[in-house]
Amino acid sequence: MDTTQWIALGVFVATYALIISERLHRLTAALAGLSGVLLLQLVEQSKAFSFIDFNTIGLLLGMMILVGVVKKTGLIELAAIRTIRMSGGKPWRLLVLLSVLTALISALLDNVTTILLIGPVALAVCESLDLDPIPFCISLTFASNLGGTATLIGDPPNILIGSAAGLSFNAFLLNLGPAVLLALGVTFGLLYLFYRKDLEPDESTAAALQRFRDSRQRVDPVLTPRVLAILGLVLGAFLLHRVLHLEAATIALAGATLALVLCPVNVEEMVAEVDWVTLLFFSALFMLVGTLEHLGLIEAAATLMVHQVGDSPKLLALLLVWGSGILSAVVDNVPYTAAVIPLVRDVAHLSGMDPTPLWWSLALGACFGGNGTLVGASANLVMAGLAEKGGISLRFGYFLKVGIPVTAATLLVSTVYVYLRYLI
Repeated sequence: MDTTQWIALGVFVATYALIISERLHRLTAALAGLSGVLLLQLVEQSKAFSFIDFNTIGLLLGMMILVGVVKKTGLIELAAIRTIRMSGGKPWRLLVLLSVLTALISALLDNVTTILLIGPVALAVCESLDLDPIPFCISLTFASNLGGTATLIGDPPNILIGSAAGLSFNAFLLNLGPAVLLALGVTFGLLYLFYRKDLEPDESTAAALQRFRDSRQRVDPVLTPRVLAILGLVLGAFLLHRVLHLEAATIALAGATLALVLCPVNVEEMVAEVDWVTLLFFSALFMLVGTLEHLGLIEAAATLMVHQVGDSPKLLALLLVWGSGILSAVVDNVPYTAAVIPLVRDVAHLSGMDPTPLWWSLALGACFGGNGTLVGASANLVMAGLAEKGGISLRFGYFLKVGIPVTAATLLVSTVYVYLRYLI
């Protein structure tokens, strides 16, 4: 590594340390790191801005506006009432129901959109039943990342891998679906150990449940059918995005625009619903990680990992699970996956090994590793932003205490799964 690479790595580590310590707000820390990179001229300003993934930013912006319109219909409150009734007033059952629903939706959409839809429901439920929302925020985040791993469109790294390897939607579902189910089971087991005492029903919960049994939530008769029709179009377009040749951001922004045109809502109020802090944080983080990639640091780390065991398919597959999991918890898993894909392809070609187990190992490691830290996956930060807007602090250090053991356990499950299914 040369001097420039060491300086860039130092700035990134310092920024990450500030985020972890929470001495500064995560946006302030990210902007400080970005300012350091630009002032030290480690990258040109125009180049730094080119690192922003506007497909991700546009997707978030469009879905935040669309979800804001959905809130006006009363559908979220109705979903909360139905979920509470199904749970029978038992907080643990409620957490599992919401988490399973989140995982299923994440498999059909992307995990960020799922959090934007389900997150407000969970927070409304917790407020109504006077429950601690933190276990729900944590569980929904984990479930969104795990569920998104099961399909081609559920998590951005899968889209990159599927495109590079020519893998279909069904191939992802059949090969990664069983691993996701196992990981979900392990995750619920760990969450029960963490939160079983916090999720015990009490008298106030029972009283609140009785109120909900007697309550009736009405939805807006004019707004609701229009919003549901638009949501149907957006979801259908997401599922057919490869056939339509449309990016996710284009679909989300078009859906948001259609909602603003056809629905009787105040545009300024809908724009105020957007979590601009999260969008700015993502932008700064993209520029920081993009600088590392631009200077060759991510590729160097991936090259070292792959080349050390390039002649051993079993060891390489297992190292991809753990190496990808660890690195994806620290940096965004999208640039990491993009850097590793050509290396995996080259190693498989030169050694003559079957690349299929390597692709599944990379997908499991990159997606499951996102649960390790608050900045490991986009869905994590979106959930933190929703919680913050509701006056709830989802702290980096607290997330780490739960995220590390859950990530380690799910990576272990992935290791056993990959070995037994592909490497024996």
